[in-house]
Amino acid sequence: MKLLLLTFPLLALVGCATHRPVAVVTPPPPAVPAAMPTKVVETRYEIRGYREAANPSIRHEAHAIYRRTRVPLNADESGETVPRTAYAPGSYAPLPAATELNAELTNQKAITGELRMMKVAMAETQQRMEAQYAQLVRQSAEAAKLREQLEAERNRLRSGLPPLTAEPVVSNATASTEAKW
Repeated sequence: MKLLLLTFPLLALVGCATHRPVAVVTPPPPAVPAAMPTKVVETRYEIRGYREAANPSIRHEAHAIYRRTRVPLNADESGETVPRTAYAPGSYAPLPAATELNAELTNQKAITGELRMMKVAMAETQQRMEAQYAQLVRQSAEAAKLREQLEAERNRLRSGLPPLTAEPVVSNATASTEAKW
């Protein structure tokens, strides 16, 4: 039994070490177009003076750097660069407005107009509600005053006292419409 336990792992390792041959297909080399004759063009860039970021005590003076670029022989000979300030930035020369943008702006203007009308309507509704509230406060004050007069008259009748001269009651139509807060 010990012999079987020792040989089984050896056989498993030997069996794993064998490999099947794999067919390898090499792709064809990519087609390279015929190389065009080129020339080297040097472009000059002016760099202004600056301080080094890693060590601010080091200052570099203004100088020119040159960039070498390989271009085809038939390229334009001028090769002149144009300064960045030659063209106006997009903020000064915006692109023409698209029809979609015009439609969206028209839609936004309509929505803004509707919102303004709603604001005016809400202000009018608020004024009417405040006027109704002021009227309700006046009517409540008048009702409380009449209730007090009624209670006073009942108490006088129960006690048997002679009638007093009554104050005239002011109706809503003649009362001032000013709210007392």
